[in-house]
Amino acid sequence: MNLAITLLTGPPPPEALAAMAAIDGLRIVPTMLNTQQGPEAHLGPESAGAILVLQGTFADEGRFEEFWRTVVDLFSLLASAPGFIRRCNFADGPHYTLIAWWRTVEDAHAFFDRPEHRAAMRRTFERRWNYTHFAGLWQAVSPHRRLFFCPACDGIVPSTESSCTTCGTALPDPFGGSDVPTPASLP
Repeated sequence: MNLAITLLTGPPPPEALAAMAAIDGLRIVPTMLNTQQGPEAHLGPESAGAILVLQGTFADEGRFEEFWRTVVDLFSLLASAPGFIRRCNFADGPHYTLIAWWRTVEDAHAFFDRPEHRAAMRRTFERRWNYTHFAGLWQAVSPHRRLFFCPACDGIVPSTESSCTTCGTALPDPFGGSDVPTPASLP
């Protein structure tokens, strides 16, 4: 059975936003979200063996601009970096944050060891682009399976299946086609 599935994009409904706005310490602000897919973009988050978090703040406009001009070169290298799944970065007020998903810790370190990345890091310290800088790489310890909730029969199916095991409805993966290797079949 084929059922047309349209994935939703957009903010939460107004009543949810209003309820969130009432929570102490929770802020809702407009921001720019920058995303990039890598060679492994067909994989879902359950396939990430490593997650990188970068965070920085800036206090000098010229250094801020110089930083971003250098980062663009690194982003272009990510487009073909082995094991790179995807990344997003955003600003939360003065806090700039990047989160990147990698297949393995070794894949992430192979990118970090590239001469271009090492030179950019060296310039980070020489030029003092940031007011603050943080980098952390986490290894996935207990990733859980990603699940599909079948819209035709309410069945719950692991993302390793291309159709509902209860009713047979095709369940296209938002990260790739039905011929995408499943986490269980990947080396």
